[in-house]
Amino acid sequence: MNAKTLIALSRRESVRFAVFALLALAAMLPYLRTAGALNDFRDAHVLWQYEEAARKTLLEYGQLPLWDPYYCGGLYGLGTPQSRFASPTLLLSVLFGTTRAEPFIAFLFVLLGMEGAFRYIRSRGASHLAALFSSPVFGLSGVFACALFLGWTNFYGFALVPWALWGVRRAVRGDVRGAAITGLAVGWMTGFGGTYSVPITAVACAAELAGGLVHRRRKAFEARVWAPIVVTGLLTVGMSAFRLWPVLETLQRAPRVIGGMSGAAWAGLPGLLFGYWPPFSLKETWYLIGVPAALVALAGFARRRSVGLILAAIACVWLALGYSVKPSLFAALRALPVLEMLRYPERFLVIGAVVAAALCAHGIDLLRALGRKKRTWARKALWVAFAAMVINVPFQAVNFLAAASARTMVPPPVAINQPFHQARGNRWTLASFAPMNRGSLSCWEAYPVPQSSQLKGDLAQEQYLEDPHAGTVTETAWSPNRIDLRAVLTRPTRVLVNQNHHTGWRSNAGTVVDHQGLLAVELSAGEHAITLRFLPRSAMGGGLTSLAALGVGALIWRRRRRWESVALSAVPLGIGAAAALVIAEPAWSSQRYLGPEGEPLIVDAPPRNATRLDAQFEGGVYLDAAASEVRPEEHTVRLELDWRTEAEVAPKLGIFMHLEPDSGSRTNADHAMFSDVMLIEDAPPGKIVRDIQLISVPPDHRGKTWRIWVGLWELRGDGSRKRLLKSSVPMSEDRVLAGTVQVH
Repeated sequence: MNAKTLIALSRRESVRFAVFALLALAAMLPYLRTAGALNDFRDAHVLWQYEEAARKTLLEYGQLPLWDPYYCGGLYGLGTPQSRFASPTLLLSVLFGTTRAEPFIAFLFVLLGMEGAFRYIRSRGASHLAALFSSPVFGLSGVFACALFLGWTNFYGFALVPWALWGVRRAVRGDVRGAAITGLAVGWMTGFGGTYSVPITAVACAAELAGGLVHRRRKAFEARVWAPIVVTGLLTVGMSAFRLWPVLETLQRAPRVIGGMSGAAWAGLPGLLFGYWPPFSLKETWYLIGVPAALVALAGFARRRSVGLILAAIACVWLALGYSVKPSLFAALRALPVLEMLRYPERFLVIGAVVAAALCAHGIDLLRALGRKKRTWARKALWVAFAAMVINVPFQAVNFLAAASARTMVPPPVAINQPFHQARGNRWTLASFAPMNRGSLSCWEAYPVPQSSQLKGDLAQEQYLEDPHAGTVTETAWSPNRIDLRAVLTRPTRVLVNQNHHTGWRSNAGTVVDHQGLLAVELSAGEHAITLRFLPRSAMGGGLTSLAALGVGALIWRRRRRWESVALSAVPLGIGAAAALVIAEPAWSSQRYLGPEGEPLIVDAPPRNATRLDAQFEGGVYLDAAASEVRPEEHTVRLELDWRTEAEVAPKLGIFMHLEPDSGSRTNADHAMFSDVMLIEDAPPGKIVRDIQLISVPPDHRGKTWRIWVGLWELRGDGSRKRLLKSSVPMSEDRVLAGTVQVH
């Protein structure tokens, strides 16, 4: 095959799709072979459960998967950041089953990743041939091999990154169709559990926008240039509203606080990007692009139009290094709203894989251009570059094979048709519960779920009366989003439902109330036919907004008129605002802070059995007392720290805790919030706030004596410790000795 034939074939879409489909199939073959088995990793259980609960709700009950009763005592499904069911891929889960669908979903996204990379690389000025050879560098990169290894299927949303960037590039050039492309890509990511893909893509899109405006520096401030950009922003928010609104509502009530000062080390970058040998011998290669591709990308550095890509590559590496370099670009980024929830800065290397693919294409085109100038060495180098890109594919595919081989696969859970009941559960085998119609109260989530302390896993009936002598209540029908009850009461009382309360629950009789975190209905005496429905305002308003945005996107795609597009793209957000005003929903009651075992957290004085510490930290934070209790049968220690704050406390503080045994290594129990539910800056001034931690004793620490040291530090800042000014007990290195316990 000569060069002209190769170039002609690269221009044909059918050839390109066939090549990408074959590469995706080859990479995913190890996963397709085990399509009927369940990944037994603990994260996989949690993430699988979200999808299975949604599939079950649709198929067995004919309802939209809004409320998930199967986990943590009941969760708002759309408001759970990590769930991925709000995506077109739910259709595959419905058709094939949650377990069998996962590798097919992964195949689809790998294919989309290569096609999106191709279009983005072409928009960067690369030829069809160079883009065809370079796109697999991103589409087969390590993130897509490792995501299924840990069951993190929602990370496949990263495959839509180049589509979002391609849309921004088109918008900056004045094409309003780019707004629809970016809006769809980000909206899909958001629905697919984009806790990392969406904010990282937002940063990349902002950088792409800035680069595009610099390129058009003389026209950057013209209104006709900004019109498509404004449309892009409005449509992206509108198309994401169906999920963005519920998630923001959830995080406002239960903020996801991420602390720590993580970051890749310089010495670790080569392994992350170029792989370990043999694969998975040391750790999973999350961002593998391959050595052959990296060498071709270096050639792309010499092309003039690669300046923006080179700067992007530098920024990705700088961000990936996190707090391990000074100054830290990642630390500056986390100072921005929402982005403070980001963790693991090395995930910006996913953007680096897109950049590397584009640089490879520029390297190939540079060698082609030099070869046309009769430079023999360039022609030879070009064929070497083509060979390197071909060799790079199996280099990356081996990573998929190694990741698939490293998984622990088990038979899928057995479905049991029986009435729904809550159970104590087990987060390590969570996938077993929804299929047998059981809810797991054992909760292990990425955000502090407001879980009622009144939930029970041993009830004969999931609904009961607060006053058991006031009458009777029976369940006549049950489904995730609707519960039908019949109550016969001799006097007023509350019907308590063994699930968490949410303001989105509505009743045709009585008044829905929050009973110590439980869903409850306040009823008068008499006979009542009660229908409880879950239909929150954020789901209705967000859904209407996104449907309107999709319609506007379709109109814009056909008509492409700039100023008309600006007006139209504002309509969906207007619909969302109207929905927020028109759709009635009670406000959340004042949060009643409770500890892990239902104890009140805000008190006037420390418990009587607490030991006085009288520790004062700079910034107006005091640790007045502490108490500890060893629970040998559970291999845990219950530690209570009694804090007090002044009126103004610096934000972003956290508590560090060092558990130092009389022999062996230290254990840390750092945390961001008092009792994992209240930020330090939110504590009421002058009141005692109980910080209760249930600490598991590691096997190698049992039978030893712990010295427990406690202090404050900039958990979400530069990591520095707050000075300890004074204490009535021993203090060292800005830490106070909170107690000494013999652990069992």
